[in-house]
Amino acid sequence: MIAERQILGLLKIVVPGETSLSVASEVAMLEILGIVSSPELVKAMHLSALLVPAATPATLKGLIQLLGGLMKMNPKSTKDHHDTIAKVTASLATSPDVPLTFGTFLPICDALLQKASHHRGKHKTS
Repeated sequence: MIAERQILGLLKIVVPGETSLSVASEVAMLEILGIVSSPELVKAMHLSALLVPAATPATLKGLIQLLGGLMKMNPKSTKDHHDTIAKVTASLATSPDVPLTFGTFLPICDALLQKASHHRGKHKTS
């Protein structure tokens, strides 16, 4: 987790926030940062990246769909996880989609890493 936090911190400093993200770079970042680490889910993510042209821009709705699909494939996901992603997807349905930049994507990654760290800490103490 420390290495992922260092990579994230470095990206926040080195990459201008307005830099656009492609689907391929989004997938690579999710893997490099350890947000998606299960070998089966990483394979699925790479397959999804192969199905779209390399320069396809990443979008917020696309990220939610990707993470939602991966979550549904994860045997550890619960009904609460499915309900949460359904609510998020429904809330975005009426909003216009927006392209992801490093300035919008990295804070999302930061929040996901914090949430994962919090859950790992809970499981260690129980």
